[in-house]
Amino acid sequence: MSKRRKEPRIECIAYLSATGSLDKILRLEDKQEQYIRTYANAHNIDIVGVVRRHGMGMQQVNNQLLQIRDLIRTERAEGIIVANMKVISSGVADAYYKVGLIRAAGGEFVTVDEGRLGMNLVEERENE
Repeated sequence: MSKRRKEPRIECIAYLSATGSLDKILRLEDKQEQYIRTYANAHNIDIVGVVRRHGMGMQQVNNQLLQIRDLIRTERAEGIIVANMKVISSGVADAYYKVGLIRAAGGEFVTVDEGRLGMNLVEERENE
């Protein structure tokens, strides 16, 4: 019988981002929050805050991600969890930028559909 290695518990901010008509966005974000919380409970993730897009544009998403990055830098959260990347990015390059933004701050980027995202980059350090 093999033992599965348990993932370490992390504290994440849930980011809710839904598109559609303004009268449906709140309901869609509420459903998305339940989807995220169900995944989080099963994968050792504590939701320590919730940020809603409220149907605003991509510039608002970028501003909110910068605020979440700052919370990670100040160790008030360890990462961000979203339903999937397509709800917060405009394409592949934008998705890499956003994951990199959070990872560079020392945080985890988790999506319900894709799991924990990493950049798999090795940071080059100068010899001291």
